[in-house]
Amino acid sequence: MPPSASRQTEGTEMKRVCAWGLALLMAFFAFPAGMAEESDFPELNESGFLDEGEFVYFGEEKGLWRYASDTLWVEVRRYIQEKPARTWYEAEIRCKEGGEVPHMIANDPEKGLKSTEYPHKIARKNRTVIAVSNDYAQLRYKQKARMGIVIRNGKIWSEKTRKKGANQFPPLDTLALFPDGDMRVFDSDELKAQDYLDLGATDVLAFGPWLIRDGELNESALAKYGKSKAERVAVGMEEKGHYWFMMLEGRITRSKGDGISFLAEKMKDRGCQVAFNLDGGQTACIVFMGHQLCKMVNGKRNKASRITADILGVGTSDLVPAVGDPW
Repeated sequence: MPPSASRQTEGTEMKRVCAWGLALLMAFFAFPAGMAEESDFPELNESGFLDEGEFVYFGEEKGLWRYASDTLWVEVRRYIQEKPARTWYEAEIRCKEGGEVPHMIANDPEKGLKSTEYPHKIARKNRTVIAVSNDYAQLRYKQKARMGIVIRNGKIWSEKTRKKGANQFPPLDTLALFPDGDMRVFDSDELKAQDYLDLGATDVLAFGPWLIRDGELNESALAKYGKSKAERVAVGMEEKGHYWFMMLEGRITRSKGDGISFLAEKMKDRGCQVAFNLDGGQTACIVFMGHQLCKMVNGKRNKASRITADILGVGTSDLVPAVGDPW
């Protein structure tokens, strides 16, 4: 992981401040791992963005990471709970109208699901500001297993899915992403692949279950699927232009993980009208400015999450390090 650092640029000017530290002592209830001082952040305009330039803040000690530009605002907070042991990340994302919106970012756009790499390297290759892992569709594609309805950049990779309420996991519910920033969730067999294209969706992910639709939790699915404790990733939308990416660490000392309902309830608390569960386990990760924030193993040295064909991300910045730089 990188040292804590703050970087702000205007044009070609760049300033960096480095600091080292450990996480703050946590109480029995969960709260953000440290709060930033007002001086940590630049002044934003009335729209909530910078007038020009970019700002990047790495606060490993505080459990706080921030990015701002004239079209994008991102804040990632790490939360630590002692009993039961949980560590999770909540990324709030605001996109300016007409700017970049969450979409699937391939390791190799021409090869699609056939080409894989570590998520942080995909983020670096594409200079992605904030991203989480995907639906792991590339494994089902490789194994010729039932994939669900999977679309990437307008190309249908799979049309075969499961019936709603199937006993198998994942249920292959879908998350549809649209170029105007809309996110919609559906039951596995609610629409056909061509229906998504007719609606204008560019990417469709198949995993699930969907967690929230029209502001209501998917209570039946949450009761049925995924009681085991593991790493989790979920994405949600309050409204077009305002999103949440969340990642829960699991199966390590500081975080035992949890069931699917844990992040579903967090998304509900944040006001999401739509939310969706992505692949968990060793696939699950969150990447900020090319750096994997979450821990995958115990000990000082971290490990990258599983290789994948693409990531769900938003934002582009030349300040993201190159693929070969330390992560």
